[in-house]
Amino acid sequence: MIITLPDLITLDELALIRQKISTVQFADGRATAGELLHKAKNNQQIPANHPVLKEITNVVMQALGRNDAFMSVAQPRRLAAMLVSRYQPGMAYGSHVDAPIMGEPNHVRSDVSFTLFLNEPDAYQGGELSFETGSGETSFKLPARSAICYPTGQLHRVRPVEQGERLAVVGWVQSLVREPAIRELLHDLSEARELLAGLEGTSRAVELITKSYSNLLRRNAEP
Repeated sequence: MIITLPDLITLDELALIRQKISTVQFADGRATAGELLHKAKNNQQIPANHPVLKEITNVVMQALGRNDAFMSVAQPRRLAAMLVSRYQPGMAYGSHVDAPIMGEPNHVRSDVSFTLFLNEPDAYQGGELSFETGSGETSFKLPARSAICYPTGQLHRVRPVEQGERLAVVGWVQSLVREPAIRELLHDLSEARELLAGLEGTSRAVELITKSYSNLLRRNAEP
């Protein structure tokens, strides 16, 4: 499932990330693209070994950890990778799925992706994050501080930036639950339980939903 996470980071965290980014010289984003994606990918990124990226990663991981919606949807086990991307006029990233295995030398499976927007939608033209669906494309261009979370295996692209600059943090996590459909079921059960909790006469329903959630997770989790 695709879910948006409004105000994932605070204003202070956004200011800190932007300040860190302003001190770094970006590199060609194709350095982290496989051979087949070299023609599709046209952006810039903070080099993977730059110390600023580690500082930004720590800020974003803390924000994700305190976000109940992300924790429920992603069921994160560990971080696969994170990067900061920049798109300027003429830059885009064609339709693709991200690498299924990331990290050297310890390989990590990528199950869930997220994009955290760092500037406001009116700061640039174009640059929408678009997902391919059975009936066409669904596009997102969220306010600064907001993020979108989606299954890594879904075809997506970044539309060409026509004017301005698009900045974002993009990351991938390995989930405790490999299958996207099971993660969605778990999230739905969790939401249903929250809706029922506290309502008069629903204690038995909450107990049964909790039982179903726990046993479904137990059956599918890969610690």
